[in-house]
Amino acid sequence: MSDSGAETGSVETSSRGAVILDESDPRTVIERLPNTVFPIMIRFALQKSTSGDRAHESLRTPDYPVDVRIPQGAYIPQSTVYFDNPAERPPRNAAAWRPREFVDSLSELLDEIEDSPHVDPDRLQFTDLCVAEIAPRYTTSDPQTGDTVATPELYGDQGDITLGYFRREGSLSATEVRDSLDTAMPGETRSPPQLIQITEATAKPARSSRETQQPAGRHKYFTEGEAERVDKLDATPDAWMLDQVAAASESHRPLDPVLSEIERFFPQLAETDLLKFIQLQGRTETSERFYANEVLSR
Repeated sequence: MSDSGAETGSVETSSRGAVILDESDPRTVIERLPNTVFPIMIRFALQKSTSGDRAHESLRTPDYPVDVRIPQGAYIPQSTVYFDNPAERPPRNAAAWRPREFVDSLSELLDEIEDSPHVDPDRLQFTDLCVAEIAPRYTTSDPQTGDTVATPELYGDQGDITLGYFRREGSLSATEVRDSLDTAMPGETRSPPQLIQITEATAKPARSSRETQQPAGRHKYFTEGEAERVDKLDATPDAWMLDQVAAASESHRPLDPVLSEIERFFPQLAETDLLKFIQLQGRTETSERFYANEVLSR
């Protein structure tokens, strides 16, 4: 059916930058983060196999006009894991995993189901990732676990915390882009996770008093509301965001102009081979659509 109520146009060929994470396995990306970069959240899935589906025994064609099928093999639906980190606490009733615990536990789980029929470990991929980088002077080694952790001075000095948000975004899923970035996208249907937001925040003093009655907030840095309440407006977070993913109500600066200077925001992460800055050549399309709200008789 043709859509006669919509018109689509495009502007001239233009160039746009992007910063992508050159990795798809959630375990690998967590392991390769520098000591000063802490994972906050990762969202991933091990998709179910469609080639191993079998026909439903009682609901089958030609008795019915459609083919009802049942998936075979284990799979992991989209799941969100939160980490112990210096920037945010997990939501209520969610556990805070240490990176090593997460990698070991997920690897053990995959080993258990890898030999099951119709399980393809290459389908494991993450869709969203949030990380926080702090200055090296605010890190130390936990004497019990050996993990790198933030020192109390980060909050006493009200040091800087930089958060980065990565997501698989549809603008990088074109065939030509997939062919050029095949190392970041194993499989033809996957798009690479790209940086969609940077937030520069200020660590707030930790709640250490025994007389504190209210529970500690989820954010370990000043939010916009908290900065206003304590009259510390210079601690209001600065946000850079891709315009195409920002809601109309969100206050932010355009992310595109600063992507080429990513080391200014993430000096340690930018030194790794996880990040890749790419330049895209293409066009921007606009669409006009007519929405009817009343039917008039002729």
